[in-house]
Amino acid sequence: MKKIIFLFFLPFFPSFLNAQISEGGEPFAQKFQGILKKEIPREIMPPFNLTQIQLEDSANDLRKDIPWRFGYNFQVNFSLVNSGVWEKIPSKGKLWRLKIYSKNALSINIIFGEYFIPRGGKVFIYSENQNHILGAFTEKNNLPHEKLGVDLIPGDEINIEYFEPFAVAGKGKLMVEQVTHGYRGIPDLTKGFGSSGSCNNDVVCPEGAPWQDQVKAIAMNLVNGNTWCSGAMINNTCQDGTPYYLTANHCL
Repeated sequence: MKKIIFLFFLPFFPSFLNAQISEGGEPFAQKFQGILKKEIPREIMPPFNLTQIQLEDSANDLRKDIPWRFGYNFQVNFSLVNSGVWEKIPSKGKLWRLKIYSKNALSINIIFGEYFIPRGGKVFIYSENQNHILGAFTEKNNLPHEKLGVDLIPGDEINIEYFEPFAVAGKGKLMVEQVTHGYRGIPDLTKGFGSSGSCNNDVVCPEGAPWQDQVKAIAMNLVNGNTWCSGAMINNTCQDGTPYYLTANHCL
């Protein structure tokens, strides 16, 4: 069964949903590697007590009334001003790049506490070996609260790059406010499926046979390093593919 992962962010009481809409494309560091610096600044996450976290999980995993935790959250402040490096791409614009490393992480995902991209700007996030690339995120991802969450990338190091055309120089805002060190592997996230209450029917059981088309739209919610609830993609009466997502009110 294909599973979609959605990211929810609950910094205070409002609930924000990021559907990971992106435009694809190739990171600028790949296209212009011949003129860009080989070494870029690297932010290293501090160690944490994984043994204690695992002891907590061994007890919490037996409960169904709390989220299933897969990652440890670091609160950070990595912005276009205080971190990374800017370089010029002749006749095109400026490129900002930053690495984030967390030793032994099985995955890393981030939340941008500030995200505003002007027209023509592009953001990519990718693994060190560039086998996993997210983006391009653009002005289409701008939201009133100026926040954006990013999906999980396997490995213990990620690269972030932001391209800004000369015509809109200085208008973009980008700041990483949270880094999640995934200490349980991405395949383990599926353990959250099947752990629902006795009142819920599992779609892989006979009761789910008439709903196999709908099953393809099932998604899991990630909330600040935890898996929490599920939902589904739904269309509208215009049939225009607008990415609406339906989940239970109590999940937020």
